Amino acid sequence: MLRSRWLVFAPLAFYLPARAEGPPPPPKPAPALVEAFKGMDGIWACKGNMENFAKRGTTVQTKSEMKIGKEVDGFAYSGAFKLEKNAAMPEGAKAHMHWGYDTAKKQLIEFGVDNAGNSWSGTSDGLKDGALVWTEEGAMMGQTTKSRTTITIKSPREIVVVSEIDDKGAWKKVGEDHCKKI
Repeated sequence: MLRSRWLVFAPLAFYLPARAEGPPPPPKPAPALVEAFKGMDGIWACKGNMENFAKRGTTVQTKSEMKIGKEVDGFAYSGAFKLEKNAAMPEGAKAHMHWGYDTAKKQLIEFGVDNAGNSWSGTSDGLKDGALVWTEEGAMMGQTTKSRTTITIKSPREIVVVSEIDDKGAWKKVGEDHCKKI
């Protein structure tokens, strides 16, 4: 009887993982997420311009602030964005974003909403040549929209953010912000 039990359970020993001494090490955030957001937490003051959607073909100067913080032990980041009132947006704008890493797709992920009822989600392949490119899809002013956001890191305390929308298959620049960490 003892021998027959051994014959049944012995093959299982080859399939079970070896038991390490002590508890397993704690999980760590994906290196791509850590690299993409290295030094990004904090407050960023931005100045730039955006397309004036109320008067096509013109732009308006913008001033905004972004607060970025590490969340859930570094497995995610959140951002709170505030745009001051301007001619294109008389009420200003507010948005909240979340960023993380999809371990199955091996991509950075984002999700955002704003105070105009717009929402979006996007992905990025991570930091390449000092830039992070996000490709997004969402709803803007009741319309399905594709957008692209490129964040170029000029220094640990300076970034440039370029926003584009898909205009009939071509990327059209709709805004550019130069941001400094304060």
